[in-house]
Amino acid sequence: MNDVFVASTWKRLFAIMLDQIFLVVCYLPFGTLFYRAWFTQGDVEISLFQLGMLFLVPALYEAVSLMLLSATPGKWLLGLKVVPADDPTKELQYTQCVLRPLTSRLTFFFSWAIYALAFFRYDRTHLSDWVAETRVVQFTPRPQRPTIRWVVGSLLILSYAYEGLLFSSNIINEINWKNGKADLRALVAISSMEDVSVDVGEDMMEDE
Repeated sequence: MNDVFVASTWKRLFAIMLDQIFLVVCYLPFGTLFYRAWFTQGDVEISLFQLGMLFLVPALYEAVSLMLLSATPGKWLLGLKVVPADDPTKELQYTQCVLRPLTSRLTFFFSWAIYALAFFRYDRTHLSDWVAETRVVQFTPRPQRPTIRWVVGSLLILSYAYEGLLFSSNIINEINWKNGKADLRALVAISSMEDVSVDVGEDMMEDE
C-alpha cells in the first residue's frame, strides 16, 4: 500500500458536498412527499416509519459505500479512503462500516460538533472514527502538517452543539406522538434553517 497521510479538511468538506448531491438519488423514493411539501399548500403528513427511513438514508448510503469502496463516492472522487485506525493496510470490517455512519447520525442532536472534534487531533479523527476505530487518509502528501486548533475547534463545537440541540428539539416538537405522524413541510422548513447555520459555521474552518 502507498504511504498514507492525514486527509485534508477541505477535501473532506468538498467530499461531503459531493455526497449530498449523490444522496439526492437515494431520496427519490420520497420524491412525491418532498414535491408536495415544496409545491403544494396542504399538510404533508408522514409516518414515524417514513421519518425514521429519511433519518437513516445517509447512514445506509455511507455504510454500503464503505463496504464497496472503503469510502463514500465523494471521498473516493477526491482520493480519500476510510481505513482502520490501527493499520491502514487492512480492509474495513463490516462492523466498522456500520458503526461509523450510525455514530454520524448523532449530528441530529449535535450538528457538526461531532466532526469539529477533529480539530483537537493531529490525525483529524472525530467521534465517528473513535467509535468505529477508523480514520480518513489520502495518498498524496499535504503541503503542511495538521495542527491542533483549540480556538476554532472550541468555537465550532459550542456553536454547532447549540444549533444541533435547538434543531433536534424543534423537530421532536413537530412530531405528533399520539397519531405517530409529522408534517413534512414544517420539518423541511426547520432543516432549511439548520442548513443556513451550518454554512455560517463552515466559513470559520481552516486547515493547515
